Amino acid sequence: MPSYKQSLFSLHSAVFLFAISGLFAKWLNMPASHIVFGRAVFAAVAIALFVLFIKKQSLKVENSLLLPLAFTGLVLAFHWGSFFYAIQVSSVAIGLITFASFPVFVSFLEPLFFKEKFHYQALIQALLTIVGILFILPLGHLSVGDINGVIWGMASALSFALLTLLNRKFVAKISAKKVAFYQNGSATICLLPLMFLYPITISLQQLSVLIILGVVFTAVAHTLFNHSLKVVKAQTASIAVSLEPIYGSIAAYYLLEEKITLMMVIGGGIVILTNVWATRTNR
Repeated sequence: MPSYKQSLFSLHSAVFLFAISGLFAKWLNMPASHIVFGRAVFAAVAIALFVLFIKKQSLKVENSLLLPLAFTGLVLAFHWGSFFYAIQVSSVAIGLITFASFPVFVSFLEPLFFKEKFHYQALIQALLTIVGILFILPLGHLSVGDINGVIWGMASALSFALLTLLNRKFVAKISAKKVAFYQNGSATICLLPLMFLYPITISLQQLSVLIILGVVFTAVAHTLFNHSLKVVKAQTASIAVSLEPIYGSIAAYYLLEEKITLMMVIGGGIVILTNVWATRTNR
């Protein structure tokens, strides 16, 4: 069992990689579904090679776990797809800040999953999160893309909250690497029909970027995040993930020249502080 400090290091390393992965939605010129498919394929392959040939361990799990793991793979595919699409139709900042609302969803769902006490402050936290999101929107010249970005970003947040809670159950039984392998493998199988229905041609340069996304920013990040959940509670993990908008927005400012407005800073601050409150309230 890893120590608490090791788990926190794994958690924050994963969060940093997750934040930067949002920029790939702008760097890769392809539909969100195809980005997710490529990401999942290369992540699954990387994890399998690492476990089988470097760790020399088996990837077998109990048959009773296969269907639940496959379901979480579908949730993972939806989460990534909605996340990348939110960024593609709006901006990295909008996609990341709306996604950062996921701890509020955790506050609602975790008591149901683990039969823990529900805190009614979660209702206030949900309202504050909505206020924060309204601040980041350019209400004076609101576009359809911005609205869609918020909707899909919130959908990404809800699905990630669900995935985090389900993974908390899995990593108590099997290794984080196995969880990541089966989830990425299931996501790959789920999206495979779309690759035949909507085939695209990609350049070698785009393929290289996709491999980097799959191996470094997915296989490594996903495994580190799941590994941390062996010790860290889902609500504690959520406070760390709240840092994603900060990492991602700064990276987008320097690498994509996306503007960061004062209203975005205020709105993002409200969302992040609300998430900190949600985490501390429900510990």
